[in-house]
Amino acid sequence: MAGDGLKADIPSLKTGGKDFTGVGERYQSAVTKLKNGLTGLEGQDTPPWGDDEIGEKFGVVYEGLRDGMYESMGHLAAKLQEIGGALNTMADNHQADEDFNESLMKQHVANAEAEGQRITAMKAPQTRET
Repeated sequence: MAGDGLKADIPSLKTGGKDFTGVGERYQSAVTKLKNGLTGLEGQDTPPWGDDEIGEKFGVVYEGLRDGMYESMGHLAAKLQEIGGALNTMADNHQADEDFNESLMKQHVANAEAEGQRITAMKAPQTRET
C-alpha cells in the first residue's frame, strides 16, 4: 500500500548478520582443514599421483585447479563474513534511525502540548460596550 513506508526488521537483520558470519567462519574452518589435509598428502617427496610422465601432467593440471580453488574458497569465506558484518551494521544504523525518529516525535508532541497549553491560557480580548 502506498504511504505505509519502509519497515526494517532489525532483529532479523541482526540474526541474518550473525548467521552469515557464522557460516563464513565455519566455511573458512573447512577450507583450512581441506588445505591442511591436502598439504599433508602432497608434502611427501613423491606426489601421491606419482612422478612419471602421466603423474607430472596430472600434477600440472591438479595444482592449477587446487590453487584456484584455494583462492576462490578463501574469497567466498571472507565475503560471507563481510555480508554478516554489513547486515549487523545495517541493523545498528536502522536502530539508531528509529531511536532518533522516536526522540524527534516525542519532542514534537511535547512542543504541541506546550503550545496547546499556552493557547488555552490566553484570554479572549475584552470588548467595550459604548
